[in-house]
Amino acid sequence: MRNSLIVVLFFLLTSLQAESYRQILQKVDDALALQSAEQLEKAAGYMAEAAKGRNLPSLDAHLSAAYLKETPEMYLHFPALPVPTGAVPMGTKEKWQGDVTLSYPLFTGFAITAAIDKATLQKETARLKRLDLKRNLYLQATRLYSAVYAADRILEAQRKGLDAIKAAYKKAKGLYDNGLLPPADLYNIEAKKYAMEAQITETESQKRQLLNTLSWLLDAPVSEVEDPMGFKEELSKASLLDEALQKREDILALATAIKANRSDETLAKSRFYPTVGLAAALSRQGDTLELNGDGYTNANRSYVGASASWNLFDGFADKNRLEAARARTLAAKLQLNDYKKRVAMEIDNAFAELGALQSKLISAKMEVKAREEYYKLTEGRFENQLASADELSRAIADLAAARAHAAALKSQIFAQKAAIHLMAGLESFESAYLRP
Repeated sequence: MRNSLIVVLFFLLTSLQAESYRQILQKVDDALALQSAEQLEKAAGYMAEAAKGRNLPSLDAHLSAAYLKETPEMYLHFPALPVPTGAVPMGTKEKWQGDVTLSYPLFTGFAITAAIDKATLQKETARLKRLDLKRNLYLQATRLYSAVYAADRILEAQRKGLDAIKAAYKKAKGLYDNGLLPPADLYNIEAKKYAMEAQITETESQKRQLLNTLSWLLDAPVSEVEDPMGFKEELSKASLLDEALQKREDILALATAIKANRSDETLAKSRFYPTVGLAAALSRQGDTLELNGDGYTNANRSYVGASASWNLFDGFADKNRLEAARARTLAAKLQLNDYKKRVAMEIDNAFAELGALQSKLISAKMEVKAREEYYKLTEGRFENQLASADELSRAIADLAAARAHAAALKSQIFAQKAAIHLMAGLESFESAYLRP
């Protein structure tokens, strides 16, 4: 009674620690890789705001000071006199100048606008890359979750098989002790027992590795997982393919890259236009920080001005830069078209794989049914001493293995359906698995 209570408590504690599929998905938000992507997105946002600053006036303050070794002087000389009449001071040794300058790029050939557009598009690209990384993390977590669940079912089958083999060995040992069983048959059953124990150890090791990988991926410990079969997914190949081509994050990122390349074209074209700038300054100079003049020159140096420049020839560099930008845009378009075709191919293959798994599951269910009937038959024969203990143990082990195989296929089908939703994008997946 006490041992039974301990076993019940153990399974209760294990079930309390087991995590559901939704809980695993929610932990993806805390993954270190995703946090890194969030910081890159934030950096791109700051760079976009910095680029917008180039379209605003610039206000600068300057203060300079200089100490001359000699006082500036001017010597007067009259032709009627044989020698100069003397030196006249023209300034002071200390020179201070301060100014506040306001400048504005009136026209840059659309270069500033193109730079702002490109920085904004790079911010959007960083956001889409973060979302696509999240989609891939969901996919990895799903596959690991499904593999852990399948390992649990395989362990369950192997442990049932081990119990059956132990029971058969106990019966065979009694027959051997009474001289009713040859040593080879006893040793054969004993070898099967050790083989099954080795298989259990290997499966436990694989499960541990899968849980370690899942814990690393989520940056959170995961010890057990729940049965993920509570989800009912409705799949439509045509609608999911259309959603993938229209909304999938990596496809949108490639489309955004095309727009960024067009901004590069605009930036390259800006070199063919003149640039015009305006500037105004409040400027004063003096021999002290009061900037009230030095007694010799005017203290007020304020001004308003404009400048214009236009490159007429640069060895065809601007033309080549424009052609390079156009080639990059065309390359990005071709890459996007090729990627869309690849996505369509992968979705088609995923549905084909799903169909194959579902066919295997039908076969596995039939095998379970056949193994159940054979087990019942063998059990009845064993009770009437018409079947050996070895036959009964093998029937029990085969039934457990068939059930584990069916459960593993169900787990694979679940993972495949989730992967297909992820192939359509985050919105499709989250609406099916994360939203109540």
